[in-house]
Amino acid sequence: MIFYVFLDGVGIADYDPKSNPFSRFAKGFLAPVGGIPKSDADLPVSPSQIHYVKTDAHMGVSGLPQSATGQTALWTGIPGPKVLGRHVSGFPTITLRKIISKYSLIKVLNENGKLSDFLNCFSPPYLKHVEEKPKLVSASTLVQLASGRPLKNFDDLSNERGLYMDLTHEIMGTLGIEMLKPGDPLLNRRDPYELGKKSLSRFAHYQLALYEYFLTDKVGHAMDWEKAEHVIQNLENFFRGILESLDPKKDLLIVSSDHGNMEDLSQKNHTENPAATILYGKDADRFAENIHSLADIVPEIYKTFGMEEAIHNTKTNEFLIESD
Repeated sequence: MIFYVFLDGVGIADYDPKSNPFSRFAKGFLAPVGGIPKSDADLPVSPSQIHYVKTDAHMGVSGLPQSATGQTALWTGIPGPKVLGRHVSGFPTITLRKIISKYSLIKVLNENGKLSDFLNCFSPPYLKHVEEKPKLVSASTLVQLASGRPLKNFDDLSNERGLYMDLTHEIMGTLGIEMLKPGDPLLNRRDPYELGKKSLSRFAHYQLALYEYFLTDKVGHAMDWEKAEHVIQNLENFFRGILESLDPKKDLLIVSSDHGNMEDLSQKNHTENPAATILYGKDADRFAENIHSLADIVPEIYKTFGMEEAIHNTKTNEFLIESD
């Protein structure tokens, strides 16, 4: 199984506790993102088995990398910035939506008999938004919709068929989600470590499971040190649980990002730093050797599953889609 975790807005930067919250707060899995040697990180596995790959988010296009084009590359293998000739933030453009519709990782895997799914569970208001305004949705939502599989809802969350966007459910209470009554079990805080410990077995029926965590990008834009510490602690506990339960002989953990941001809280914009890609488990050495840009991850996933035609289609397409 491949467990693919996306952390929005996380780049790899030098050690600097004055600007980099990973330098100041990370002690384990995310410490090397803050320039701390992985040999000094508190890890439940050998540091030599984990790869931290500085990944090109520009893909030949100058300017600050952005979410729509970067995420398109991460989840299709098609370099979005190169296709458009620019970086695009926010929601995917017409051209990017066409690319995702054809090359969605989840779609291609399922078409090739590899059961794959997007684990994020959404509230009724968001699901209604997707129906009413399908052009104003994120790349991850489009990747799932392209596959024909439904977006997961709160019933899926209640029955442990997916994960919530902050892992712990703490945000549910602060958002005041109208459809949840006081005392609803979904309002109970989840332990991120326990979630990590259970995730590999809970989602073992998938050959690839994708989870998106975007609070990292929000913290970066807000330049919020207090929330940065909380987010890092939750994520490190989650990943510790995963590392302790993952069988590196048959499972692979991929952690990727689309651009830098949270690693520099001295400013609120995206950064020029390389995006973080972290690998542990089966085939991690090969992935680390062959991943140079965001567009390289999907072909390596296809290689794991022996999907040569999918690799060919991704690598040799001529982008015969009118660019917007």
